Order: sequence, then C-alpha cells, then structure tokens
Amino acid sequence: MRFTRVEFIFIALGAALGAIVAFAAKAGWVGASSALPPFVLVLLGLGVVELGVGLATKSSPGSLIGMPARMLAFVVGVGVLALLNGGLG
Repeated sequence: MRFTRVEFIFIALGAALGAIVAFAAKAGWVGASSALPPFVLVLLGLGVVELGVGLATKSSPGSLIGMPARMLAFVVGVGVLALLNGGLG
C-alpha cells in the first residue's frame, strides 16, 4: 500500500499533535486523570484537522485520507505522546 502526499502530511500532523499534547500534559494543562485523557485529545485533534482540510478543499472529509493513514497517524501521535510523556498514564 502506498500513501499519497496528503496522507503523509496527515501522519506528520498526527506526530505533531502528539508532541503538542505531551508538552501540554507536562505543563499541567492536560491531566492524565481528567475527563478526556491525553490520547483522546490526539484523536479529536486529528478529526478537527481532517474536517478543516475537507472544508478548505470543499470535498467530503473522508475522501482525502484513507483509513490506514488515519490509523497510522493516530498510532504515531499516541506513540510520540507516550515517548515524550513517559507513558500514557
């Protein structure tokens, strides 16, 4: 399976979102025991990015990015979060 350029950018954004959430958790803005755990914020951020790109390109949000790229972006984002935060909990 080959990813398109848009999917590679989406995967990189997943990694960036993981880093942003990790730094927010280190700063104390996001608590591990809050109503939304940090990994859920990565998932919500990816959804917002996909909706924003869909609105900007005037296409349906599910047409630009395939499910394998979405899953890989989430796994990479949570992986970066876990690496920078010292775990998920």
